[in-house]
Amino acid sequence: MLDFSFGELFVIGGVALVALGPERLPRVARTFGQWIGKAQSYISDVRSEIDREIHLSELRQLGEEARQNARNIQDSIRGAVTDAQTEIHNAASQAMAPVTGRNAGWIGGGPPPPPPMHFSRRYRPRPTIDDVARELERLKRQVALPDVAPGGRNTKFAPRARVNRVRIRR
Repeated sequence: MLDFSFGELFVIGGVALVALGPERLPRVARTFGQWIGKAQSYISDVRSEIDREIHLSELRQLGEEARQNARNIQDSIRGAVTDAQTEIHNAASQAMAPVTGRNAGWIGGGPPPPPPMHFSRRYRPRPTIDDVARELERLKRQVALPDVAPGGRNTKFAPRARVNRVRIRR
């Protein structure tokens, strides 16, 4: 880019001071600085756009490679599945072929296998929670246990403590 030494900048500033005068020089310098700032921001925007495009092209290339790898894996899996299916089909066709000779065994003759065993005992269902609650209520009534302690207070919960209570006085 442009390289200016300190001496050259000093000479340019002196010429501008003589040509423009001391009243207009700060305003012109401010405007010149704004233009330089706008140019720098424009250049940085262009650089960032170029970097983004390069990065986007790299990402597209990586995405295409990933898709190609996925297609390769999918093709290999499909090949393996078809091979397994053909092997299963061949094994099934061999198993379904009639067996002759000494190993004829059970296939094609003889009595069928016995039916599965049935157990004579069945599972006995247990009582539900509602059944247990009803039974407890019945036993309470039978024994006549009071729900409320003598004096009319419920003993289910402890009495509230009245100490260390904050008192608000108005």
